[in-house]
Amino acid sequence: MSTIYGIYTGNHSSCVCLMRNGEIVLSLEEERFTRIKSGDNYDSNCELSSKIIQEKTGLKIVDSDYRVAVAPVPAVFVGKITNNNYEEVSHHDSHAYGAYYTSGFEEKTLTITYDGGGENTVMKVFLCEDGKMNLIHSRPMPSYGSLSHLWGFATSSIMGYDKHFEGVWKMCKDEGKLMGMAADGHYDEKIYRILNSIIDYKNLRFFPSNTSSRTMITLDTMFNMGEFSTQEKRNIFCYNLQKLTNDLFLNFLNDLHKLYPEYKKLCFSGGLFANVKLNQKINELNWVDEIYVLPPMGDEGLALGACIYKAVQLGEITKPKKLNDVFFGISYSNDEIYEISKEFDFKRVEYSPEKIAKEINKGSIVGWFQGGSEHGPRALGARSILVKPTDINTHKVLNERLRRHDTMPFAPIILSEKFEDVFTTSKSKYTAEFMTLCFSTKEEWIDKIPAVIQKSDKTARPQVVCKEKLPKFWSILNEYYKLSGIPLLLNTSFNSHNEPIIENPIQAFSALKKGIIDKLIIEDYVYFN
Repeated sequence: MSTIYGIYTGNHSSCVCLMRNGEIVLSLEEERFTRIKSGDNYDSNCELSSKIIQEKTGLKIVDSDYRVAVAPVPAVFVGKITNNNYEEVSHHDSHAYGAYYTSGFEEKTLTITYDGGGENTVMKVFLCEDGKMNLIHSRPMPSYGSLSHLWGFATSSIMGYDKHFEGVWKMCKDEGKLMGMAADGHYDEKIYRILNSIIDYKNLRFFPSNTSSRTMITLDTMFNMGEFSTQEKRNIFCYNLQKLTNDLFLNFLNDLHKLYPEYKKLCFSGGLFANVKLNQKINELNWVDEIYVLPPMGDEGLALGACIYKAVQLGEITKPKKLNDVFFGISYSNDEIYEISKEFDFKRVEYSPEKIAKEINKGSIVGWFQGGSEHGPRALGARSILVKPTDINTHKVLNERLRRHDTMPFAPIILSEKFEDVFTTSKSKYTAEFMTLCFSTKEEWIDKIPAVIQKSDKTARPQVVCKEKLPKFWSILNEYYKLSGIPLLLNTSFNSHNEPIIENPIQAFSALKKGIIDKLIIEDYVYFN
């Protein structure tokens, strides 16, 4: 059995992962330690995260049995990790291995990766079954277009540019804001045709190539012509961007289905699949049995994928298995937390789920800090903020506390046992444990939980909470359900505007001191002023 370090030092979302004997030890994202979101910090590498993972585990990267870096590796970093048993793995293979081998799908499965490009590839497609992967399509960037380029450069253009000629909104960071605005727009033939002129699809091919340059030229022209000058116009643009994305990608999937009709389970990884509205449309295809999206679906999941790739080669992983959680960050003991808390002079009592449920029901905003931080973009019960979902004014209150200005809806966490009561389908319930797709809400629930429902299309992006996997998170939900008859809570990421999700207790205590939260549950204690 062996130790494997996976390393990704790309131009955003740098990360490092350690796997021992086929099990994940730690998987860290650089932005959690620099405290600068990756989309604001291009050309960073994983210097801090690699230093910390070595300190925490006592295992130096160069002393591990294997080192696998996601290509290409910057020259400045190569000398630090290359000696015996060093190799590079392709960007899209890392995405694919990470997705398939954490899906639990042993049946015939299509695994698809798609993003703005890794090395010279924008997409790969694998036929998978019983732990085996067979590459059937690889789409080189010089010959194929990418929907991800359309989203990335639209994000940079839609709000204009700052004094440094950089987009006010950043690609690889703010695309979700466009997706959030889409539901408030409507179809516009002119806008749709303009976008369709940038990229189209036919016969398993997205074309023409060089999507990025044509997107920049077209959208800058639209900006200068006033096409994004009002919120209504931006909403209309985003609606048509989302619609074109759905239309083209669903056509692609349907064409794949005609070629491989027996493959009815789908795995996805790559930046495109951060789009939870697209994922919903895929999930609703009548021929699809189930989908799974790797929780760290963007490049922040590449180091993990690289480790899995090597563990499969070594025979330490032989079949896909399901994840219990993605709490792959650093955890802190009660004693460590107590020592840190002395700097802040807070009161402390033992945690009681019944008492905290009552506080939430009265309107308190509660910080929730448990175990290692989540891997990926979603707060999933390790670094979360919890609020009751029943007050329509919650959006305004939370945005003021967190200094956010987004129109994105907040998301619910829900008892697994009650999921089918609230949402119209339970298909792909496993991937919903990681908040990776939207679901339509049943009519009778829309007015009961307005704080977690998109106001225009009445969808939500839920996290399913299972008692056997997340017992403590399930318990607070269940106590709130006993009090209110509502089997869900609002869950948002534990961070202020434009910051990464918090990583350590100091950051959590600072949020309490600033009044961002009213109370902090951190491991087995409640801290408050």
